Amino acid sequence: MLTVISKISVIFAVIAVGFFCNKKNILPNSSEPALVNLLILVTCPCMILSSLGSRELDSETLPKTISVIILSAAYFIFSAAVAFLFKNLMKNTPKKDLGVLMIIMTSVNSGFMGYPVTKAIFGDDIFFLIVIQNIVLNIYIYSLGIMQINYGGDRVKVPRGGLKTTIRSILNPNIIAAVIGLILLFGRIRLPEIGMELIDMLGAVTTPLSMIIVGMRLANSKLTVVLKNRDLVLTAIISMIIMPILVFLGVNWLPVTSDVKLLMIWCTCFPTAVVTVGLTSKCGRNATLAAEGLALTTVMSMVLLPIYATLLSGYYGI
Repeated sequence: MLTVISKISVIFAVIAVGFFCNKKNILPNSSEPALVNLLILVTCPCMILSSLGSRELDSETLPKTISVIILSAAYFIFSAAVAFLFKNLMKNTPKKDLGVLMIIMTSVNSGFMGYPVTKAIFGDDIFFLIVIQNIVLNIYIYSLGIMQINYGGDRVKVPRGGLKTTIRSILNPNIIAAVIGLILLFGRIRLPEIGMELIDMLGAVTTPLSMIIVGMRLANSKLTVVLKNRDLVLTAIISMIIMPILVFLGVNWLPVTSDVKLLMIWCTCFPTAVVTVGLTSKCGRNATLAAEGLALTTVMSMVLLPIYATLLSGYYGI
């Protein structure tokens, strides 16, 4: 447990570095898009390939993969239903914005933030499972997630480009890397040693880079304004506290391995997915509200993730 706390402390110290560098204009706001592109297009796909490409296929991998796919799909359907019920508590939010609150409740940042944090804390075995979960997450966001965002509007608005754009969005670099990694894994294909060394080196940059970006974003968050929105605060509490508790109660009794149980609960502990801000904007909804939800849940995760990681590690012995 002390090891988990130590790893978390280092990760959050890097977030503080990003916060400081932004405030001191060492890393100004104008540098964030380039850093995000480097993360999403280069280092994160390399981290995925590094992990999957170096694994050995065994008799446990396939059942765990199937379990995570089924449970992840079940979770997103369940969480969407819970969000639909909880929306009735939002008395001060216009009906056309309720869908934005619903996507804040149900989407999780298990990719951009989840990958590096999970790998650093729980290692390659749990990281492999979160890569599988993220494939289901992307399918959910660009299907049921878009329907949620459009709740309360005149009609469902699909981002420009229609089906082709949606498919292209699902097939982002991380998902493509995950698919290639799974092909390498199940095909028992090994990349040349020099190629793996390059991929390993680039993938190692992901954790510090992503945490620095999180710190930069927190430096620009206006929480005093966000905290005045009671419906948004309630939404964040449901997302960051109620959902993990409900999932724990739901999966803890299931006949699956402890690492699958931990993974399913752990995934619900992350803040709102970054992509929801762009999607709400493309769908013509309240992107500012989505951004505020992202900021609030991210700040809450700074406090809650260390607690969740410590509790889950101790409870499941991982």
